[in-house]
Amino acid sequence: MSHRSHTTCPLTARTCRSLGLRAVGAAASFAAFGLLAAACSDSKTVAGADTVASSSTTAETTTTVAETTSTVAEVTTTVAETVPVTVVPVATDAPPPPAACADDTAPSGSAASVFTIVGDWNGDGNPDSATSWAESGGAQWFVRTEIAGGPASSVALGDLGVGYAQVVSGVDLDYSLGLDPGMNKEEFVAIAGSAASGVILNAFGVDDSGCVFRFDDGGGLPFDMPVTGTVSYRSGVMCDGGAGSQFMVLKQATSDDDGATFTTTDTQILRTGARSLGLGGSYEGSLLATDGALESYSTAVCFGIGWIGGGSDD
Repeated sequence: MSHRSHTTCPLTARTCRSLGLRAVGAAASFAAFGLLAAACSDSKTVAGADTVASSSTTAETTTTVAETTSTVAEVTTTVAETVPVTVVPVATDAPPPPAACADDTAPSGSAASVFTIVGDWNGDGNPDSATSWAESGGAQWFVRTEIAGGPASSVALGDLGVGYAQVVSGVDLDYSLGLDPGMNKEEFVAIAGSAASGVILNAFGVDDSGCVFRFDDGGGLPFDMPVTGTVSYRSGVMCDGGAGSQFMVLKQATSDDDGATFTTTDTQILRTGARSLGLGGSYEGSLLATDGALESYSTAVCFGIGWIGGGSDD
């Protein structure tokens, strides 16, 4: 008969039941790591009870939580102020041309006595032209202007009988120093008929549209400036001015003693309207028939340039 050896363990029955198996397994396990397993050691009895003092080491686990810092970018929304936009319609058509002049008759291929001068009729600083001529063998006479960059227009003078028409020269009827550019338009004079022993001058100009017209006397008739010389009556014109102005003067001499002596009258020609001329202030004098100054009363002279007869204003 074999005898089973018993292991006496001073532990409680519950503790010792599994100790045999646990001791074998633990010894084999710890031997691999060079450790000594001592089961049921350091047992003490306190007040009749079995107390097992176990020494265990608990590894403290420290968990580090990374602090997450979230930065929220401040979003600034800028609302653009809406400014009302006014849409201006674009013109698709060119502006209408200025109204045409009433008459733009030009010399025909059979025109006679064609004569042309140059001047600045509209005051823009560019040279314009004025032309006179006859049609139908001298039965009809015309004066025509051509404005640089502007219109061409004509005035029909009609049948002048034994007289004729011819543009003479530019002149300032109402020049005034210091006026705005374009205000001092240049006018011109032309022979527009005949008088006893002489001719009749008329003055012409252009309006704001560049159309030519003939100055009247304020009553609808042409303002005539006769240049004549008879035994008892003389008439002429001259240019005069002073203090920054220019104008024309009608010169007349009348004799009551068969041409021995003359009473003279010099009268300023004034522009009384947009298309009208009249007589202004005058002064009188007297001259003997033998006085050389009497010659100027039967000529047309402007600042030393003789238009019709004569050669100076003196």
